Amino acid sequence: MIDRMDRLQKMVEREISVILQEDIEDPRVSHVTITRVEMTRDLRLAKVFYVTDSEEFTSEEVAKGLKSSGGFVRKELAERITLKYIPRILFREDKETKREESMDRLFSKIEEELGIETDETEGTSDGH
Repeated sequence: MIDRMDRLQKMVEREISVILQEDIEDPRVSHVTITRVEMTRDLRLAKVFYVTDSEEFTSEEVAKGLKSSGGFVRKELAERITLKYIPRILFREDKETKREESMDRLFSKIEEELGIETDETEGTSDGH
């Protein structure tokens, strides 16, 4: 059952990503990346987590854009996948992934300032 749920969540994630990139013309959602989908056991609700790198729009504007496109996304999803129930879609900003990316940037900046070599470059400058 878990494998099936994982496959369904990945399929829904992939299809919603394609719909947002190819079929939605709202500029507020043009820089959205879907990070994961969590569906309820009865498959009637899908929490769609996303991050955005938009410099034009605030997080609130992006959230409003996604909310307004939710019905269209659900309709398109129904045409692309076959499920007994097409889940209601709730978009949620993925603050965990956003925090991880922020920490990665911070560590990279610290390494750069201190002149610390990363694992990819260690040992390559002296031929070892």
